[in-house]
Amino acid sequence: MRTSYTSIFIILLLFSGCHLFESTKVPSKEIKTASSWSEKDQGPNFNECDDFENDQEKKDCFESIISNSILDYLDQNLLESSESISEEINIILKIDKEGYFSLEEYNGSSKIDQAIPSLKEQLEIAVSLIPQAQPAVKTNVGTFVSTKLNLPIVITAQ
Repeated sequence: MRTSYTSIFIILLLFSGCHLFESTKVPSKEIKTASSWSEKDQGPNFNECDDFENDQEKKDCFESIISNSILDYLDQNLLESSESISEEINIILKIDKEGYFSLEEYNGSSKIDQAIPSLKEQLEIAVSLIPQAQPAVKTNVGTFVSTKLNLPIVITAQ
């Protein structure tokens, strides 16, 4: 009789615990909404920009550090052009989850690439030398995320 009570108890325990094995499906729309960037999320930043209270001032500070870092490198490593040029290129920078920068995409024209063949490689080096930033934070999940930044650059050569 004791065995039958034990068997019944085990069977009841198994049936009552089945809900623990059910899968929960989260709609893809809900996932997309939760992972979309919101105003509450924090973009990447440099420690030097923390003193600014205004968001626009922080953004300007952040962009200034990036621009100055790239310009300083290019000023120290002058590039030579085979012809006179004045064009704008766009590069896309990736700021990873640890705050390191890399050149994600380079959109130079064939004219610039022919006139300054080493431009892309020099930009890759310049971007890699940008100081480490505080990475972006997705605040609703409290985790660091990678971000991308579009940076237009005007190339002029005589």
